[in-house]
Amino acid sequence: MKSTTAEIPFFSKIKLQSFTLQIFEPEQTLSFYINVLGFSLLNEFLEDNSTYYNLYLENEHFNIQLKYSPSLTKTLYQQTSTDNYWKYSLFVTDIQKIYTQLQNQNHKIGEPYQFGDIGYLSHTIDIENHHVEYIQKTFKQNKQAISKTDFLFKEDMALGLLTIRTKDPVKSIKFYEEILELKLLVRMYVDRSNGFTLYFLGDKTLRPPNPDIDAIENREWMYQQSHLFIEIQHYWGSEYDKDFSLNSTSINGLQTINFSGNIVALKEKLKAKSIMFNEEVDKVIFYTVDKHKIVVKKIK
Repeated sequence: MKSTTAEIPFFSKIKLQSFTLQIFEPEQTLSFYINVLGFSLLNEFLEDNSTYYNLYLENEHFNIQLKYSPSLTKTLYQQTSTDNYWKYSLFVTDIQKIYTQLQNQNHKIGEPYQFGDIGYLSHTIDIENHHVEYIQKTFKQNKQAISKTDFLFKEDMALGLLTIRTKDPVKSIKFYEEILELKLLVRMYVDRSNGFTLYFLGDKTLRPPNPDIDAIENREWMYQQSHLFIEIQHYWGSEYDKDFSLNSTSINGLQTINFSGNIVALKEKLKAKSIMFNEEVDKVIFYTVDKHKIVVKKIK
């Protein structure tokens, strides 16, 4: 006799769309993102007494979403090494040009440097104190100078990484792969201080040049994608430390990681795995194992 239990549609076509940062000075912050970092305003909308601003880069399908809540007291984000959020990264063609132009605009930015076989990097902050990392699409020794526009920040720049932290990478990666349909594509070990590992997850349809997630050539390949990846930092041994925990903030910093997809199928998946969720109009809200708030909106 055939079972009458409905099959669970585990492939729900979930797609990463954006992430949301809390802001307190919308006029100044929007001006900074548009006139200094080179974003454009896609749209804005009001929801639950907060205003949301979706910002994008040219030829991009991924957004940074800024959230302004007038009822909140201004509390600038002050990052610590045990926050469950760290930074976001922009992939650029020529990091030295970015560095020079930011300096010319009197905005503080760290001098670019080649960090081992990780990448050619530079760091700054926005005016709300969120950390912004620039990563050149090639290592320093492989630089390919290309100039396509007078506004250097729009020179093939991509919103590349959202960097978060995990206490237990096995549980976290399993969550993102099984629930949110991402795939672990690249891994990097960093032997600095007590050591940490970086895991990079992206769309499962992406194909790195080498199937080995530790292969160095996959790193430059990743930086050359017009794609938003989730980077997860794990401090070695933290999963065994009962006294170690990650902090999440409710009034500043990272607010949500945003996806779109088939929420009917997603709800069945969450129920099957006993993951608690809240359902609102055309969206589902739940939390990762590291207390990151996930919002999945219905595909229109």
